[in-house]
Amino acid sequence: MEKRVDKNERIKSIEKALDLLEFLSIKEQETGITEISKKLNLGLSTVHRILSTLKSRGYVIQNQQTTKYRLGIKLFELGCAVQSTRRLVEITKPYLKQLSQSTNETANLAILEGKEVIYLDTIESTEILRTEIMAGTRTPAHCTALGKVLLSFISNREFESLYKSDEPLSSLTSKSISSLEELKKHLKKVKEQGYAIDREEYKIGVNCIGVPIFGRNGEAIAAISITGPASRFTIDEMEKVKDILITTSEEISNQFLD
Repeated sequence: MEKRVDKNERIKSIEKALDLLEFLSIKEQETGITEISKKLNLGLSTVHRILSTLKSRGYVIQNQQTTKYRLGIKLFELGCAVQSTRRLVEITKPYLKQLSQSTNETANLAILEGKEVIYLDTIESTEILRTEIMAGTRTPAHCTALGKVLLSFISNREFESLYKSDEPLSSLTSKSISSLEELKKHLKKVKEQGYAIDREEYKIGVNCIGVPIFGRNGEAIAAISITGPASRFTIDEMEKVKDILITTSEEISNQFLD
């Protein structure tokens, strides 16, 4: 059930901006500040400030000749991103189920966002002793197999924009990578071998192996992994499922070539 947000927790300025966007979405033509002000019962100065902010971010476009406004391309881009993520989940779900059934462990799908991985889908093991990670969970990328394999395929420029040389890495366990130099060295090896292993780096007692999913242009758009208790999902067991995981990744990647 969706949790209701208390009125005191709402941010009025954001609500006004959303009201404005929704109003523009139902208009079939460009609209001026005066009309927006009257329809939404907002002051002219308030409308102008909101429009200026939305315009600077590409959410609305102003016609320089009429000075009126319409929705911008940014909203279309966000919609495409949502559709792309939904398609990714739909395509990978059958493969995740198959992986979980064949390995009897938990199968995951995640994407990289900044220095974090976001779990989009998880098929849990049927074993009583299992790892429990919910869709929507965010974890530091450098502490997980999923994150490390995705970090290994980003450009040097993007990596340097994410990780500053004087910035310490957070350690979730005593086995987490704690220095930038160690991370760089590790990621080089990960890229060469095509997969990453997390041996209790994210959580003590949990092991994981992950591989990338590639898009049409050869970029790593997501990653899949197998996760299990370290007592059962040992380094030998991870080695056994590695080829299955890589083959599955290739089959999923082929879906994005169409």
